Amino acid sequence: MKTKTLLLIFAVIVCSSAFAQETFPPVIISQGTFIGETIPLRDAPIMENWEEETTPGTIINQQFEGTFLGPTGGSPDGYDPLVQTEAPYHETRNLIENFEGASRNESGGAIPPDPSGAVGPNHYVHAVNLVVKIFDKSGGLLAGPTSLGAFLGNGANNGDPIVMYDQLADRFFVSQFEGSPNDPNSVDRLVIGISTTADPTGTYNVYEYDLDAFPDYPHYGIWPDAYYLTANKFQGNTTYAFDRAAMIAGAANPALVGFNLPGIVRNPSTVFSPEPANLLGTTLPPAGSPGYIVYLQDDSWSGVNDDHLKVWELDIDFGGTSTVSAPAIIPISDFDSFFRPFGSGDFDQPNTSVRVDGASGVISYMANYRSFPGHNSFVINFNVDIGGQNGLKQGAIRWVELRNTGSGPFSVFQEGTWSMPDEVSRYMGSNSIDANGNIALAYNVSSENLRVGIRYTGRLDGDPLGVMTFPETSIIEGAGIQSFSNRFGDYAQMTIDPNGSTFWHTSQYFQSINSWRTRVASFELEPLLTTDVGAFNITAPSAPPYGATETVTADIYNFGSSSQSGFDVELYLDGILMATETFTGTIAASSSGSHTFAATVDMSTPGITYSIEVVTALSGDMLPTNDAFSKDFRDDQLGVDDITLGEEGLLIYPTHDRFYEVFYNTNNNFGDMSFKIFDILGKEYTGGVLNSQSDGYKATFNMSAAATGVYVVKITNGTESVSRQILIR
Repeated sequence: MKTKTLLLIFAVIVCSSAFAQETFPPVIISQGTFIGETIPLRDAPIMENWEEETTPGTIINQQFEGTFLGPTGGSPDGYDPLVQTEAPYHETRNLIENFEGASRNESGGAIPPDPSGAVGPNHYVHAVNLVVKIFDKSGGLLAGPTSLGAFLGNGANNGDPIVMYDQLADRFFVSQFEGSPNDPNSVDRLVIGISTTADPTGTYNVYEYDLDAFPDYPHYGIWPDAYYLTANKFQGNTTYAFDRAAMIAGAANPALVGFNLPGIVRNPSTVFSPEPANLLGTTLPPAGSPGYIVYLQDDSWSGVNDDHLKVWELDIDFGGTSTVSAPAIIPISDFDSFFRPFGSGDFDQPNTSVRVDGASGVISYMANYRSFPGHNSFVINFNVDIGGQNGLKQGAIRWVELRNTGSGPFSVFQEGTWSMPDEVSRYMGSNSIDANGNIALAYNVSSENLRVGIRYTGRLDGDPLGVMTFPETSIIEGAGIQSFSNRFGDYAQMTIDPNGSTFWHTSQYFQSINSWRTRVASFELEPLLTTDVGAFNITAPSAPPYGATETVTADIYNFGSSSQSGFDVELYLDGILMATETFTGTIAASSSGSHTFAATVDMSTPGITYSIEVVTALSGDMLPTNDAFSKDFRDDQLGVDDITLGEEGLLIYPTHDRFYEVFYNTNNNFGDMSFKIFDILGKEYTGGVLNSQSDGYKATFNMSAAATGVYVVKITNGTESVSRQILIR
């Protein structure tokens, strides 16, 4: 697939209009390695609690080589022309859920937690340094805490986890880096797991990507053609596109394309962190649209004349030519992003001289994009200093909504700086935009008189531009401080429920002295519509070859606040209505169900792209724009004389007690088939015959006596063979 990705960043205005039309090739074209399919996360070992009395814990430091000690010019120190003076006027929105995420004891003593989390139709997946946990949407623990290394199978608990829910594919994404920036002999690697089903407590396909330098502070975004990444690297390329479709399919060596960003000026005072855009909802960007990445640049940095945004376009073709454009420029209002020298902390706490880091000088994670009829919105936020107005170093949050139409240029639709008339710092925010255009912002607070807590605000679409109109509301007030290190948070994360209305946020606070916790909370700015359902995924047919009577199964989501049943569901093939059937089950509010059509579709002609669309037809549906979901299918199977074994048909999955099943999915006759299991050194461990059945070949094997590690499963018919790695725990 070939699309464009647009990267957005604050930077110096140095490019002419002619320069902005230039494009540049990738620095690296590489690939990942499929490591294997994990055991179900719900069966993974539970990590033992850290014992503070006997173990010192682990402080995870950021990679930074700058020497910047303070502003050398630009906007006045602590000056911000957009500080909000208007009082919020909407009534407070109560929290829907509010529960503990993880603790320092569960994490093995790691500092900071780097909290990340994403909500799906029925689950919330939460990760911190150095564990992952899975909850139902009421806060009930379903799996974990499991160490990242045990879960992802690389055996290393290195940290900086990121969790995403890919709503387009109904899959979860979990990542961590591997290696150390201070060890020249360590690997420079990213490890990524993609859930094999919609159930995050099940198995994951795990990939490793070796890079040219250590990928500190990795931040991702979801886009239809790729998973996009930026990393805090001082050598090599910094911006990547991963072949999303190949990773979801479990391919052996998914492509990776890496770029440098032309015309960029790095923040000299802190870590380097452009932010990838993250697509919200299932409405795709307009045809030809790029994605986005955002990063700030401040006119106090050498070479930056004015505070502004820069925009890059990435044209990605994993099978052909990929390019990055020179930056376009978007001016914004003056700001001051500098607080204190790196490593000295940014924001005060009570009763200690230790300040906490606030992740200043970067765009806060995530940078969220949503497509609406008539325009696209891209919302970002970052810390700014407003202390010049009262003699303090006081944190506030600059938030910006950019808009464009189609794939045209962006401009600032609105921007504001959120604070209150007090001496409290607000920092480490995360914001998002719901399906109705309402914007929410959650963040940390603290001062010399206030312990670190978590709060939120927001605004409705149509409210006066540039202001937050909901009162500041507490998620949790802090009950402790951290007195031995300024390492704090590194990032927070806000995601949107598939219902398009509920915001979910996770961040760090202190539950007691030197003991961090994370909190998970959800809220809405506008109540859910009462009656609203829609299709959001098609799970069958799956892999080709396809036949004349293919069964179609679709996932249906209840976006509304009332349970729904007995509504019609329509099936279309290439735009032609094939069937209208009744969904007979019941779907609770903000939950999902599935419908398998009794009618089948004919997809038996190879080389043809078939388009299947499923549309819900609920009487009185209050938002028909989310009723439909479509997906293209193509059968490129070879002719009878050209059939060959293909890796895509080989599946290996656990059954019970370290017993596994090997299954080769095919409608072709490959004759007598057998399999062998080898360890990573090539020594044969076991093997046997693959039994022929109507949909392929199958066998089971026992690894109960096998040592933990990576093994190779090889199947053959005597003339051809195909293999896949599997991780045995």
